[in-house]
Amino acid sequence: MLSVAIALEPPIEPAHVQVVAQSCEASLGRGRCRVASELSPGSVVAWYALVRSEEGASGLAIEFYDRNSSGTLIERRELSFPEQANGQQRWASVGAVIAAFVAAREGGETVPKPEPAPEQAPPAPAPAPLPRPGLAYNADLALFAGPGLDQGRYRLGALARGYVASPEVPRVLGLISVRYAERPGALSLAWWGASCGMGARLGARGSPLSLELTGELVFERLQMSARDDATGNAESSSQNRFGGRLSINAALAFASHFGLVVGAEATALRPSVAITVGSDDAGRALPVSYAFSAGLRFSSD
Repeated sequence: MLSVAIALEPPIEPAHVQVVAQSCEASLGRGRCRVASELSPGSVVAWYALVRSEEGASGLAIEFYDRNSSGTLIERRELSFPEQANGQQRWASVGAVIAAFVAAREGGETVPKPEPAPEQAPPAPAPAPLPRPGLAYNADLALFAGPGLDQGRYRLGALARGYVASPEVPRVLGLISVRYAERPGALSLAWWGASCGMGARLGARGSPLSLELTGELVFERLQMSARDDATGNAESSSQNRFGGRLSINAALAFASHFGLVVGAEATALRPSVAITVGSDDAGRALPVSYAFSAGLRFSSD
């Protein structure tokens, strides 16, 4: 911003010119009204205000020059004051007139433009919510063995079993299982089965060791076939059975996503089936049986 230098003619009390400068700066802003005697030789101002005071006169004259006292006279203003006005009021009025002249030359600006408020840093973004864990699931492939009839050899088979757990209740499991087993011989037996149910898992999610207790509804189809070597005749039959199963399984992770799983189960099925071949009693499909299993597990976490 442009500034103005102020001087009194003839030189009088320095305090008076200070009053003029302070009154001028009250309107224009600090540093814009300079006392001419305090300026260094190399200082540059836009206007030079020379205040002339004649001894005994009741008024003052202000002459405005371009840049310095040797510059072009731009304007002259004469001021008169009432007799009751004291000296402090007169010099303050002179400063206000000088400020009005400068403001008019600058297009009507009477006060310095306020400095722009410092820009506030944008608020830190809220931390992104942590991703919620998804469904956890396991898939087992295992071999199992157990009695199929109340007499004779054990049946051998394979099973595929899947577990799923919600992130809200990770210890509660849903499961589905399919299996097949057979017992070869003169009397060939095969068991097809499917089941579904729920269970509970003991052990923290992500722990290498876990234990599951489950209960299932079971459907099983028992197929029987026999062949008479003497006559070459063959007969077959089948029976659907329904019931429930309780299981306990333990899994131990040995690598990322993979582990060993072992288990034991007890299954109750109805109806009980008695099997005869000719006049021979081949045995009875147990209403309650047990089995042991061992295999591999794939885990999602």
